[in-house]
Amino acid sequence: MISVCMTTYNGVEFVGAQIESILAQIGSQDELIVADDGSTDGTLDAVRAFGDSRIAVICSGNKPLGPTYNMERALGSARGDFIFLSDQDDVWLPGKVARVLDMLSCETLVMHDAYMLKKDVLSGMWVHGKLLGEVRPFAKGKLRNWFKNGYTGCCMAFRRELLEHALPFPKNLPMHDQWLGLVAERKFSVGYIPEALVEYRQHSMNATHIERSSAGMLQRLKWRIALAKALIKFSSRS
Repeated sequence: MISVCMTTYNGVEFVGAQIESILAQIGSQDELIVADDGSTDGTLDAVRAFGDSRIAVICSGNKPLGPTYNMERALGSARGDFIFLSDQDDVWLPGKVARVLDMLSCETLVMHDAYMLKKDVLSGMWVHGKLLGEVRPFAKGKLRNWFKNGYTGCCMAFRRELLEHALPFPKNLPMHDQWLGLVAERKFSVGYIPEALVEYRQHSMNATHIERSSAGMLQRLKWRIALAKALIKFSSRS
């Protein structure tokens, strides 16, 4: 069984196209978990309009969790043997699920490349830009990915056994994808598919800005310290 975990927040403009691309690739017994973090723009209406029994919606309470801990909530509800992570505004390319499942037969976590989708100023159309791998090359290595994260959630999938070690998330975690990748490297195996299997939409509302971080140097330092403490604690109990 496949569980696709998607987090949403005010993504009504794009979420429909993403859900269509996901549902076309998963089976009747699989699930798409949509964890919404308090959208006010009609996102939930767009999700529910599909009327598909494979979609399970989880709504936040009064206090938003943010992208990392909203994803933790989605992961905690996943029932599948294979977990795929999803943004609300991308598009899965045909063959993504089959290609990733094939590699998950021998790896615990799989990363793949993506087309960075940008809006053309003149035409207003969304077009392919650089490959993610050109901007943020992926390579394994715990120290490398602690200092400069190469794990990108929308390009990740993993076997259920990873959740048994990665959940619950530590406090003050910078991003969920970095934590999942580092835990996978510590306990299991990681594979990489050098093919673009997602159109990764880039716009001002992205939670993560690939080509330049919006966080200041002090904030990035605090994140690395918090992550280092979490990894040390994790290693001591493993």
